[in-house]
Amino acid sequence: MQENYVAGIDIGGTHFRIGAVDADCLVHAFRKVKVTEIFRSGNPLEDLRGYLRTYLEEERLTEKVKAFSIGFPATLNRERTVVLQAPNVSYMENLPVVEYLREYFGIPVFIDRDVCMTLRYDLRQLGISEEGILIGCYFGTGIGNVICIDGKPLIGRDGVAGELGHIPVCGSREPCGCGNVGCMENIAGGKYLAKLCRETYTDTQIEDIFVKHGGDGLLRDFVDRMAITVATEVNILNPGHILVGGGVPNMKGFPLSLFEELIRRHTRKPYPERSLRLHFVKDDGMKSVIGAGIWGM
Repeated sequence: MQENYVAGIDIGGTHFRIGAVDADCLVHAFRKVKVTEIFRSGNPLEDLRGYLRTYLEEERLTEKVKAFSIGFPATLNRERTVVLQAPNVSYMENLPVVEYLREYFGIPVFIDRDVCMTLRYDLRQLGISEEGILIGCYFGTGIGNVICIDGKPLIGRDGVAGELGHIPVCGSREPCGCGNVGCMENIAGGKYLAKLCRETYTDTQIEDIFVKHGGDGLLRDFVDRMAITVATEVNILNPGHILVGGGVPNMKGFPLSLFEELIRRHTRKPYPERSLRLHFVKDDGMKSVIGAGIWGM
């Protein structure tokens, strides 16, 4: 093994992934654990620090990791030093992650939204130039979104631009973890599928929902809402490339052709619909780890 790595970290709502990423973007000492196994004391900063210390020691990487780069499913401050709020991970709020870890480990610490890390990986894999406007729409538990302009993610005044999942939907009164009601990700994200399995398809595991019930009106309407989400941003920004991915579009039986058809149906005619460059990307448990490694190099 070489001597210099970036520890790429992806903290999700369910799993925590970490790996030592080298200069060739290869991952060493990869681990995937339940977040509940790490964040259990009520002090998430101490829990994170303790796990990272143990990881470095057990993998014999203490002197070889030169930086931490972490993706969070959360809004961050403009300076990218503090985790402000994570709608689907309630214990992550107002955490000064960069200062806390940098002081303890004595190495650089970079943080960003997990979707930004994922987009970096996907752009590299697809060989897409970062020139112009690019958008990434990732449908998982919620809806991850990043707007990239000439290689730089759009941050916004407060650091919280690109919250596509939290556009309000007329008529919806579903409460959201962000504090509002009626957010799109409650009816166009994986949490809606989980609700269907609890309340409607009680004999179906969520991973089989499209295989068993994909033709039902409830799921076709769900896919339509996903398409409306993507088309909304396309109609506003007229991006050069649209990357669409996440766990939901990669589920067994997901109607990808219908999804694309509906995106095009909701996109303004003749342009930008006629020039759409849609890329449906595969889900890979290591992509955010590698993307974080790229960001930290």
